[in-house]
Amino acid sequence: MSSRDEAMRDFESEVRRLGLRLEDMPGGGLAVQDSDAFIRFLRSLEPPVTWRDVFPDLPAHWVAGRPETWTTPYRPFGSYDYQELPTGPAVHVIGPSATDGAWLDQLVDAARRAGFGVHGAGFIEGSGTLHALIILDRDTDAQRRDAFVDWLSEQPVVELAAVPRAGDEDYV
Repeated sequence: MSSRDEAMRDFESEVRRLGLRLEDMPGGGLAVQDSDAFIRFLRSLEPPVTWRDVFPDLPAHWVAGRPETWTTPYRPFGSYDYQELPTGPAVHVIGPSATDGAWLDQLVDAARRAGFGVHGAGFIEGSGTLHALIILDRDTDAQRRDAFVDWLSEQPVVELAAVPRAGDEDYV
């Protein structure tokens, strides 16, 4: 069993001990930098507790069991992203493995020449020059975003990885 599996097992055990329901967890997922410290924190709590006790930074309007109220704070992907709301769609691309990173500037230039509004682009921290995000203009609608994704699929130098931000998310 991997340490990730063990951490998940410990987390689920603590959630049950505290009387919480996993299906009511904000956002339905969890990412922590130090799983051991988080498990120690959970073990320090005594039931009854709420998810607000576990995650004290939850927005005041969040309601357990009502996912439509679960918004997230806005955090830019990097200096190339909008630093304040409103924002535009973000598209994750993977470039060629043996490169100096010039492919991203060339791709952005080609996208602009093709008529797409690109606000900025940058490499994902820790990925070198392989993974990047392209941030479209904030007024990009779903149809234009989808056209950009289709255009990307025709570009020989990159591979579409994901669309981590569609541009229509609700933020606090």
